[in-house]
Amino acid sequence: MTTPLPKTGKSQRRSGESSAETPPAVPEARSPFSFDDYDNVIGFVVSQAGYRLAQVLDEVIASLGSDIRPREFPILNRLHQHGALNQVQLAELTYKDRPAITRMLDRLIARKLVSKVPDPIDRRAFVVSLTPRGTALRNNIVPLMVDRLQSACGGIPLKHLAITVATLKQISSQI
Repeated sequence: MTTPLPKTGKSQRRSGESSAETPPAVPEARSPFSFDDYDNVIGFVVSQAGYRLAQVLDEVIASLGSDIRPREFPILNRLHQHGALNQVQLAELTYKDRPAITRMLDRLIARKLVSKVPDPIDRRAFVVSLTPRGTALRNNIVPLMVDRLQSACGGIPLKHLAITVATLKQISSQI
């Protein structure tokens, strides 16, 4: 057991105690499905985290002098990851519907961040690619977001973050 020191907040070990780091206390079990305790409903907590992350992304983008929207950044990032993609692939990889992708691409094309050309294989489709300007913006956003994410996750063990990501992916796959 540890005893907090009054002024520094550091812990003092009693003799015979292990020096291993004590894991954080697990909060009292609450139902993540009880809408009477809405602050702990899994969907609300995930939505709140997503909203706050979008706010941070918006701040990062604005600090770079860009006016793209947080919902448009995944398009830049997926094109960076995968290279040229058709609009259907892009919609699937970014979890956006086709009309939304079309609107977002129109904005990104107007800002010269992506280009769109007819698909040589399917004349009904278009292939979307990052432009050098889009690549530069994406490459400027990423390190700033990594810093903000690392700060937000400070003190949370990587193992816990990995479990959180795996759990959220499982929930998403089951919906």
